[in-house]
Amino acid sequence: MTTGSMLSGSQGCLVGFSKPTVFTGASAMFLLVYLALWKYHDSTNPLLASASSLPGDESRPLPGAHSPHDFLERIMSCDPDEPKKENVLLQKNESMPIIYFVTPTYARSVQMAELTRLGQTLSSVPALHWILVEDASKCNPIVGQLLRRLGIPFTHLASEMPAAYKKLKIPPRGVSNRRAALKWIRRNVKQGVLYFGDDDNSYDLRLFEEIRDTRNISMFPVGLIGDYAVSAPVVHDGKVVGFYDSWPAGRRFAVDMAGFAVNIKLLHQFPNATFIYEAGFEEDSFLQEIVTDADFIEAKAANCTEILVWHTRTVQVPAAILQPPTQTLTETSISALLRRLDDMQLATISSKGKPSSVHYLTNV
Repeated sequence: MTTGSMLSGSQGCLVGFSKPTVFTGASAMFLLVYLALWKYHDSTNPLLASASSLPGDESRPLPGAHSPHDFLERIMSCDPDEPKKENVLLQKNESMPIIYFVTPTYARSVQMAELTRLGQTLSSVPALHWILVEDASKCNPIVGQLLRRLGIPFTHLASEMPAAYKKLKIPPRGVSNRRAALKWIRRNVKQGVLYFGDDDNSYDLRLFEEIRDTRNISMFPVGLIGDYAVSAPVVHDGKVVGFYDSWPAGRRFAVDMAGFAVNIKLLHQFPNATFIYEAGFEEDSFLQEIVTDADFIEAKAANCTEILVWHTRTVQVPAAILQPPTQTLTETSISALLRRLDDMQLATISSKGKPSSVHYLTNV
């Protein structure tokens, strides 16, 4: 072993040698046994993962990506009262199953606009619990303020995408968030209906009444998907017999994430069912775990002939980089407004940004 070489530990520890070292006899045997035990520890610990396990071609999925236990997500609860009350089942109505509406979200310029629009839609739905999961290491307090202001029963979590998957050409966005939500539901909820609703989709209020009585798994069309402008189950004699989707890609269940709902009892019957970290195959991986009989699939939305949810997309507006105005009247609102823009990811305030100015009324 030459000068400066190191042994890399599985928990980020580095053992360095400042000069050439020769191991002989008992010391060499001890080192070999130690390294063998360490390698075994590394390969059996699901919490340990490193960029060195990535393939050379970033377009390929990670080795073992189809295993539900690639990573154990770090989940942060953002509700300070949750340890006391779990912030669950706040609306109790024995005759109306609660819909647990899971939304992954991430920081971008249009995030608060999307969440505001979605939240005001959900505020019109009775017996609904919103589980909002941020793709971040900690929760954004601005998002928390919105949740509290809307008055919807909610759970606010943060679960960041593992760093290894951020390097892929098509990162599997939302997987860590949904996996975190599944874990939270299994720990805290016994009954109800689970639905995955992205923050940029558009929802007909009739959708919620359609899915509320889901006994096992219900499916329905999603508009504005792919080359067919729709992704939909195909129904014959009241049963789902196939899927109309322009990107089948070998999937058994060629459905969009917004195109199905699940009775929560199935999450407990199949406690290991989750999503894989592979873009485009998340839905299929999850459904293959819990759909043991296609006859259990319930066709909603008039036998899958109506569209009650659309995969709309908001134009992504790059966040501005602004210099604050150089001449302002004292005690105006501009300073607070600029801070708000920064908090909401709409703009970054920097001395290197684009100059901005205030056009004052001439009589001020």
